[in-house]
Amino acid sequence: MKPVLILCSSLLLMQTALAAPDPANGQKLFVNSPCDTEELTAPNPKITDTVSLEKEVRQCDITRNINWYDDEIKDVVTYLNQTYYKFQ
Repeated sequence: MKPVLILCSSLLLMQTALAAPDPANGQKLFVNSPCDTEELTAPNPKITDTVSLEKEVRQCDITRNINWYDDEIKDVVTYLNQTYYKFQ
């Protein structure tokens, strides 16, 4: 029985890790967050690609004590990129 539970748990974790980012969820999370909108939506020399954008979103998450999960951060990054940055 225990091996079956471990297998099921592993499959659920893998599914979460492989899920595509959801920009609609990212918008909802971002709009309802205490993140500084201008800092993440206005031109910022620190944000030059999706990696640096994700770094800034994670920094907001930490400093504002939001406690987003990794998939939620990916959702927010995808939303911001599609709406403001347009990185490849």
